[in-house]
Amino acid sequence: MGDTGYDISSKLKPSILLPRLEYPNKDLTKGRPRRFRIEMSSCQVSQRIAIPPSFYRIIHKMLIFYFCTVLATLSFSGSSMALPVSKEESSTFQIEGEVPSLEWRTLNGSGNNLANQLWGSIGEEMPTLSSLNFTDNFSSMAHTDFPNPRVISNMLCNESEITFDSNGLSSMNSLWSEFLRNEISLTPHQDSLHEGGMEEAHISIPIDDEIMNPSGSESAQIRYIRTEFIEGTGSDEDNPRSFPNQASVWIDASSIYGHNEETNNWVRSGVGGRVIVTDWKGSDMIPAFDSDGFVNDWDGTSSHINIQFGVADNRNLENIGTSSMHLLFLREHNRLADALQERNPDWTDEQIFQRARKLVIAQIQVITYSEYLPSIGLTLPEYSGYNSSINPQLSNEAFLLVTTSFSNQRNDDWLLLNGSREELPENPLELEQGYWNMDPILDYGIEPIIRGASYEIQRENDLGMVENLRNLLSGKSSWPGWMDICAMDIQRGRDRGLTDYNSLRADLGLNRHLSWDNMTSDENRRSIISEIYDDIDSLDALIGVNSEPRVEDSIYGETQYLLALNQYTMLRDADRYWYANDPDLEPLLSELNDTRLADIILRNTEIESIQCNVFLAENSAENFDCELSNIEIENSDDNSPKNYDFGIIIVVLVVTVMAIIVVRKNSDS
Repeated sequence: MGDTGYDISSKLKPSILLPRLEYPNKDLTKGRPRRFRIEMSSCQVSQRIAIPPSFYRIIHKMLIFYFCTVLATLSFSGSSMALPVSKEESSTFQIEGEVPSLEWRTLNGSGNNLANQLWGSIGEEMPTLSSLNFTDNFSSMAHTDFPNPRVISNMLCNESEITFDSNGLSSMNSLWSEFLRNEISLTPHQDSLHEGGMEEAHISIPIDDEIMNPSGSESAQIRYIRTEFIEGTGSDEDNPRSFPNQASVWIDASSIYGHNEETNNWVRSGVGGRVIVTDWKGSDMIPAFDSDGFVNDWDGTSSHINIQFGVADNRNLENIGTSSMHLLFLREHNRLADALQERNPDWTDEQIFQRARKLVIAQIQVITYSEYLPSIGLTLPEYSGYNSSINPQLSNEAFLLVTTSFSNQRNDDWLLLNGSREELPENPLELEQGYWNMDPILDYGIEPIIRGASYEIQRENDLGMVENLRNLLSGKSSWPGWMDICAMDIQRGRDRGLTDYNSLRADLGLNRHLSWDNMTSDENRRSIISEIYDDIDSLDALIGVNSEPRVEDSIYGETQYLLALNQYTMLRDADRYWYANDPDLEPLLSELNDTRLADIILRNTEIESIQCNVFLAENSAENFDCELSNIEIENSDDNSPKNYDFGIIIVVLVVTVMAIIVVRKNSDS
């Protein structure tokens, strides 16, 4: 199988017209019966029809009966105010008629803030919350006098035994953090097109490094190319180097739908508001391509040569975990689109696509803020509405010390579990076998990966890193040779001018630590750090923040907690399109707020049962009791006609018959 990283930006040509995708009628909720219950209102119709002594009492009785019958009819119709139904019948789809005239999010993130159109958009400068510390004060690598990153990694990040999370968090947290990182940040390294050539900042491998340098070569290196910076910056002390975020910072599912119109058109089928997927032996799969273009369906035979896979953001194919999350939401989008089209046959492809996209974005926002952030112990202030004065852009410090750092904290191997929660014969799947390799998903589907990530406890968020992340021999042509994620994360901070640990704390309004004892209570770690670094004022920020004692019930120490709290609050409050601020979604708020990642999993996979909170590890089958919950339909704000015709006819007939009976009995008397 070829390289699974299908680079859209380099291979896509505007003139290519992808074939329309024909979709089989698939029921992704197979095995889960649709719930429907007819409820009578609290009004009860008297079973004894007494003949009133006067005409007015006759009319009064008829009106009571009519009123109760109408309420029962409304409960039977599709617009009930309080009818428990399945997710498939929920108010998500109760918007028949014209789509409300609303503006949709732009793909590149611009226009969210009406007064500051570029806030949060692609290419905007990442602000700094602390003083930059380039050696020449404007562009050269920082902290050139600090210890070698590979030496630091070997002494501090080398973890012989895995320390598991003390709060019982599942590995789904690290998968979601990677998925979220790809949503809000993209900071590429320089490439061959960089003006003046690529800037190399390779890390020397010590001559006594038995793994990476067994021959003791003095020229052995870990490859590192400096990150791209904003053109025109880094010229002098008054104009230090600054860095762009090449993703929109909003939580807007841009890694699924693309950051520009060209990519967005590429991921769309153009039919029924759907996104493209390849039919792989009867299941929806990540879009596959061969030399002729998009592959509609594929059974694994040799009829298609050099199969590759492509998504809007290539980073979502980095490993089988992020690929599984991506595929999960491709399926969810198409599930929504199919239901919307069924309910609204007059809607255009654009109308259906935009509505389904909006709902998927809302789901990702809800899962992030109602499940993921609480699970990692981050307590945000209550949402009080949109704040147009906030620039939400990801800071240099939050990128380096929060989003990137935590996403690298994963277990040594991939745990794959079958439907009985038993390990597959191929277990354990080594970490590197799950990188840039779609074979495990093609062989087993995404279900074993999701079960494993929900079952196992993830690693503690600390300096320790599994062997396969520190001593990885890359075979990718774009980044050949040895890789050490710990050493490279340290080098990235120096590349981007990140200040030292104590200066960072001071700039954030926290107290400077006067000794190693103040920084960490771990005596062994304290001893090693003091052996590596000369003093606490000459400490890499990455090492310092990951050595701090954890805030209660959180994965973060004090400094990381402050950075994360500030960043995620801004991302929510500065978003004009935030789901809870969107009048179009107001009728659905109760339903959306109840959405869990477990719901998305159960709707779109063959998994029949799972714990309701997949961010907390669970290995007891007795607790795999989460089912698709009944949701109450909210009143719809739209003015489309409701399907009351049948109920009205019944009411008229019943009232007419009752009137005849009453009149006849009255005349007989």
